[in-house]
Amino acid sequence: MSSFAEFVAENFESAVDLFWDNPRPGLATARFSVRNMPVTVSFEQMEPESPWRVSFTVERGQPTEVANAAFELFNGVMQAMEEFLDIRQPEVLVLVSKTEQLSRIYETYLRREATRIERLGYRIEGPVKTDPYAEFTLRRTRPSEWRA
Repeated sequence: MSSFAEFVAENFESAVDLFWDNPRPGLATARFSVRNMPVTVSFEQMEPESPWRVSFTVERGQPTEVANAAFELFNGVMQAMEEFLDIRQPEVLVLVSKTEQLSRIYETYLRREATRIERLGYRIEGPVKTDPYAEFTLRRTRPSEWRA
């Protein structure tokens, strides 16, 4: 039986207004707001040719406020990820989770969106678990059209 969080990740969709910035090579950010809480999704490539890694932060908000907005917040993060895949077309994008609940939500979302992600030219790999982390990899399956 799936958890409520997995059920929502499976069935809930929303769209947020994303504001993109590229402050330096190897870093792109998408900002949006959920219930007056600013959220930043970062896409970072530490070295040329290394995988891009996704992370997100909620810049302010009490834990209960964040929890109550978790599904909207998560969908905004996933919307940013899909736009990044579609426009930037990285060779490899990695999502890392440190909690079992976030890992299950990532897994549920990636399963739900597998067809759309494959149409963008990616294969989903994982999760690869190394306690306490779970890592999901989206690997490009066709040549990128991105021009820096």
